[in-house]
Amino acid sequence: MVWPRRGATSLQTATEFEDALEGLRATRASPGARQIVEALKRHGREEAEVIERYNRLEGGTHAPAVQYLVQLIVEDERRHHRILKELANTIAWNVLAWSPGTRVPEKVVPVLSKIDRDDRSFWAETKGLLKHERDDRARLRALRRQLRKHYSEDLWLMLLDLLIIDTTKHIKILQFLLNDRYP
Repeated sequence: MVWPRRGATSLQTATEFEDALEGLRATRASPGARQIVEALKRHGREEAEVIERYNRLEGGTHAPAVQYLVQLIVEDERRHHRILKELANTIAWNVLAWSPGTRVPEKVVPVLSKIDRDDRSFWAETKGLLKHERDDRARLRALRRQLRKHYSEDLWLMLLDLLIIDTTKHIKILQFLLNDRYP
């Protein structure tokens, strides 16, 4: 996938949703599906514009800390943009009604089928990772407290806060897998 770079226009990134628009036509999608895909496309266009703005911000400063932080944001925004595109493809191509041999765009969100309840190694590993992530979050929180006690560098504290947020997100994903449904 080509990500918007400095100088890229939102019109260039709008073509990334062409697979979804083709899917709407090919599947004779319902009005509801069309509305959702259009909303995802619109949000994707806005994400692309925001990425352009962040790139300009990064390019307009010589402060390494600002550049570093803006790059972190751009990485997240690019992932958000990709997810929007994949959701649009999934809905437009009516993934829930796919049958074998149906043309499927390359980038879609897979349908979560029932997880094999007898796959003991999957469950053991998932539970082990969940425990690790919970322990990791506790260690990060303790590290943040320790860092705060000895240093007054707010940037470092904020970065640890971001790691804690990401770890909480990992916990949410693993809990979802273990519950086989969204809690």
